[in-house]
Amino acid sequence: MARAAGKGGTVLALSFNQRVDVESNQTFAIDFLDLVKRPGIESLIYYLCDSDYFLAPASTRYHNVFSGGLCQHSLNVTREFSTENAKWQKPVPQDSVIICGILHDLCKVGAYTETARGYEKVKDFPKGHGKLSVARIEEHIKLTQPEKDIILYHMSLFGIYTYHEYSAWAIHKAIVGTLQVQAFAAIYMADSRRKGEGRV
Repeated sequence: MARAAGKGGTVLALSFNQRVDVESNQTFAIDFLDLVKRPGIESLIYYLCDSDYFLAPASTRYHNVFSGGLCQHSLNVTREFSTENAKWQKPVPQDSVIICGILHDLCKVGAYTETARGYEKVKDFPKGHGKLSVARIEEHIKLTQPEKDIILYHMSLFGIYTYHEYSAWAIHKAIVGTLQVQAFAAIYMADSRRKGEGRV
C-alpha cells in the first residue's frame, strides 16, 4: 500500500556524517502500522501521511534535531521495545509494541518550525506530552489500558517534574499494572540520549 508523506521525503545529510532515509523510514513505519488490525488504523496512517510526522525533528535541542528525527526515534524505540518485550514472561501483544513505539510521541506532530536559528516550538501549541499523544491516537483508534499507560508515562520522572502530567503515585500504579511501562520509559530515555541519532 503506497502512501506519500504530505511534504515529500528524501535522504538527508546529518551531523557526524550520518544519514537518515526519510522515505525508507516512512515505509517501515507504515508497514509496522499495517500489521495492526484495528478499526481506525487506516485513518491514523493517513493522518500521519498528511502531517509532518515523517519530516519533523524529535526535539529542538535534546535529540534527533534534524528533519526525519521524530520517525527515526520512533522506529528505534519500536525495535528496542520489541526485543525487550519478547524476553518477558508476560509480554504485551505485538500490536501494543507497534502502537506504543511508533506513536508515543505523536504530541510532536506540528510542534516545531524551522528557523534560521534551527528548530523552535510553535507558539500557542497545545500543552501536554503523553496526554496529548494519547488524545491524538484515540481520535482514530481505541487504545488498551496498558497502551495508554505506556504512552502516558513514557517520560517517567520528567512527566512528573517537568511536564507535571501525573503524580509519582499514578506512575507507580501504572507500573504495578503493566511492568513494561517502566521498561518502555527506560528504552525511550536511552534512545533520546544515545550518540549517533541517525542510526537505522
